[in-house]
Amino acid sequence: MRTKFTACLSMLIILMGLATVPGFSTKAEAAGFAIYEWGARGNALGGAVVAKADDPSAIAWNPAGITQLEGTHIQAGVAMISPKMDLTTTYNGVSTKSSMTENSYFPPSAYITHQINDNLWLGVGTFTRFGLGTEFDENWAGRYASYNTAIESYSFNPNLAYKFNEYVSIAAGLEFMKVRADLRKKLDASTLKNPNTYTFDVDQRIIVNGFTPGANAAIHITPTDQWSIGLSWRSKMSHSASGSASYNPSAAAAAAAPNRFHDTDIIMSMKTPHMFFGGLEYKPLDNLSFEFDAIWSLWSDYSHIRYEFENTNAIGTNTVISDKKWNDVWRFQFGVEYLPIEDLSLRVGYFYDQSPIPDGYIDYMLPTSDRQNVSLGIGWKYENFTIDAAYNYLWMKDRTIEARPTEGILQTEISNSRTHIVSLDLGFEF
Repeated sequence: MRTKFTACLSMLIILMGLATVPGFSTKAEAAGFAIYEWGARGNALGGAVVAKADDPSAIAWNPAGITQLEGTHIQAGVAMISPKMDLTTTYNGVSTKSSMTENSYFPPSAYITHQINDNLWLGVGTFTRFGLGTEFDENWAGRYASYNTAIESYSFNPNLAYKFNEYVSIAAGLEFMKVRADLRKKLDASTLKNPNTYTFDVDQRIIVNGFTPGANAAIHITPTDQWSIGLSWRSKMSHSASGSASYNPSAAAAAAAPNRFHDTDIIMSMKTPHMFFGGLEYKPLDNLSFEFDAIWSLWSDYSHIRYEFENTNAIGTNTVISDKKWNDVWRFQFGVEYLPIEDLSLRVGYFYDQSPIPDGYIDYMLPTSDRQNVSLGIGWKYENFTIDAAYNYLWMKDRTIEARPTEGILQTEISNSRTHIVSLDLGFEF
């Protein structure tokens, strides 16, 4: 038993290492930039597993549920996320259509749970909660606001869960989040921000890394064999990431502003929100379950991003504040799971995810609107092994961005936004 536990823990550590590799953590469009691809089963059910919470990915959704898992369980997996989007910008009456560069991202997740005694469980997970990636041609019309944004994160989340009786369990944990941001845009040394001219363009690239602690808590209630209730909370986090800002001015830009565009150290600060999860599961039959969940995200915590430049000669000031002023929003999710035979699970899901971004603050770093998702999946158990697979199709409604010339934002129509997600998990219990 000890050898198996050591092997499982080693696998978890390896997957945690993979999560830190640039490009392997999640960067994808989302309503806000919250990410919920925490396991193939949850993906197939539209995320509706807060009340179920009966596999190792419960560490992410509702860690109080791990008291349903006897012995030791391990689960590891990956999702492939492939977003697409078209933006049509208008300047001086002329419209130009641009498509987001097609990229795929591969966020991993890994979990291990261990029953210490009849009442106490330990669970550890690593997964992604926030991330985004939007990339356009570096000379596209909106380049003075952004042409390449990548924010990656991964969380390491140990939890202790306590089972009071067969009806009620609670859990509490600490979350340690690593964040990396790589932000690229063009500056215009002439200050005109005319998208049709490139003479005075300056390439700006900001790369920062940070590490932030947080907390979480949860409760799982099973009042009857047919009903389950799950509630969980994840704390707001105040991120302070340090790194560098580098500049590559054109010859004309360097000549026009010889005392500007010097490389410098930088600190970027922002907050990610409190999140509250609630779920209700109903099982009319032993092999059939329905679940409805709601998530309340306090995106008003994400009021701004603050940039502190060490060298004033970088852009002529030490401090830049990018106001966000996002709204608190809901996400609603629903899933159905059916077992036609004991070891085979069929799943479908749906969610509706509100966008927190008000009209006056939407930009090209995250040009999104309300999202919807339909999903399906399958699970199979063989002896002590499990395998789960899922496919998700996400789409957003079209949206208009009003021009804000001083920010480099043009009149813009967002259309044809869709994302394909394929995910696969492997599990083992002993």
